[in-house]
Amino acid sequence: MSARTGHFPEAGGLSCRRKQWRTGMWKRSEVDPSKKYQVALCASPSGSRSHALHPLEHGVPPENTVFLTEVVPTDLLLRRDFNGISKSVHVVGGKQYWVDAHGVWFTVEEVSALEEELEVPWVNGVPPHVAPK
Repeated sequence: MSARTGHFPEAGGLSCRRKQWRTGMWKRSEVDPSKKYQVALCASPSGSRSHALHPLEHGVPPENTVFLTEVVPTDLLLRRDFNGISKSVHVVGGKQYWVDAHGVWFTVEEVSALEEELEVPWVNGVPPHVAPK
């Protein structure tokens, strides 16, 4: 992980697709209230973006992890409240991020560029898949 950006350019090992690194939604039963968790913000080379539950004691982040959040309050994890998580914690390194109504995450820089109709600096060089209008 780059200390400057909090970005994982070559996260390897565990996959966001494996059961213990469920994308999008995790089961309430997977959250142990006695443990601390971060959320991995994942972006695949094809443009799919997802969230994965990441136990704090696991050193290697899930595959395709772009950012890890700070430790997330257990109640937000149990509710699977992606919007609430994005409002309550930042990514490691202090940057904020934003989640749309369909659970797709964006960096503040991406949102700003979209709002200002500028060229968007996609975090992994690929625009995310978004719901059709």
